[in-house]
Amino acid sequence: MEKVRVAIVGAGHVAQVAHIPAYVSNPNVELVAIVDEDPVKGKKLKNQYGCKSFFEDLTEMLNKEEVDAVDICTPNYLHAPMAVAALRSGRHVLCEKPLARNAAEAKLMVDTAKKTGRYLMVAMNNRFREDIRVLHTFIKRGELGDVQIVKTGWLRRAEDWHSRGWFTEKGKSGGGALLDLGIPIADIAIWAAGLKDPTRVACSVYGKTGRGGVEESACAMVHFAGGACLILEVSWNLKTPKDVTFLQVFGSKGGAVMHPLTIHKAMHGHLVNVTPELGGKRQYYKESYKQEIDHFIDCILHKKTPLTTGEEALAVLKVLDAMYESASTQKEVQLSPPGK
Repeated sequence: MEKVRVAIVGAGHVAQVAHIPAYVSNPNVELVAIVDEDPVKGKKLKNQYGCKSFFEDLTEMLNKEEVDAVDICTPNYLHAPMAVAALRSGRHVLCEKPLARNAAEAKLMVDTAKKTGRYLMVAMNNRFREDIRVLHTFIKRGELGDVQIVKTGWLRRAEDWHSRGWFTEKGKSGGGALLDLGIPIADIAIWAAGLKDPTRVACSVYGKTGRGGVEESACAMVHFAGGACLILEVSWNLKTPKDVTFLQVFGSKGGAVMHPLTIHKAMHGHLVNVTPELGGKRQYYKESYKQEIDHFIDCILHKKTPLTTGEEALAVLKVLDAMYESASTQKEVQLSPPGK
């Protein structure tokens, strides 16, 4: 295969700002088609980037164009049906986060990928940030000892509900701030800290005042086998001038915080700053999207397992489902043992 032929489905913000530029800059990619329900926007992007075709319908594109991979950047409720259709047609799939509205939809996508032998990669771009990957390596090699507590949060400044569009319509989004913000930060925390086998979940949600009745804030606690605990906080309604994001890891031998990445370790009776030099001011978030796209293409070309698999995304969605169940019942939810 000389070049991977790609079709973008959904030409919204993330596609325009991150996905399309990354594909265009990759010499191993031919961006063949753009699919979007808005013909004015879609045709403009087609001409701007020199794509061969524009379609308003995914099925028509799958039947008419020779593409190797489909990149899905549509609203959440379209992820499962579109990914399943693309996989069944023999195409590899990169799907924006969250993989689906719930674990049941995600399982259908994962099962379909297994049956068809195609890749289903999830666009968890933050795993490709250099600072996150450095933290993951430190923890994986035992530099911080046994991980005991992980705290993470994404608190977005308050905005008018109406500006959020389909995100506040539960039927389309699947949930509010907990699903929208909780999925990416939970994935980062679980992956970077090497947390395994969640056992029980407690969660509360607040402010079901959106158009579709979705939550605007949530806090949750997840316990893992061995005693580690993850504390998660999200909000669309923080009364502050700017957003707040954080990740803190407490280990038996050391600890780490972001942002920026700072790692301390107990050594020879002293607390030592062991943060590696990552080099100047960099836009890790923006860079992560290009790294993610390049990795997806590399996996297809060289038959590598993606760093962000559908199976891992399914596992995180099971935890999010348990959070919603806990918030609804106001009780702690026990999770099934691994493999059940």
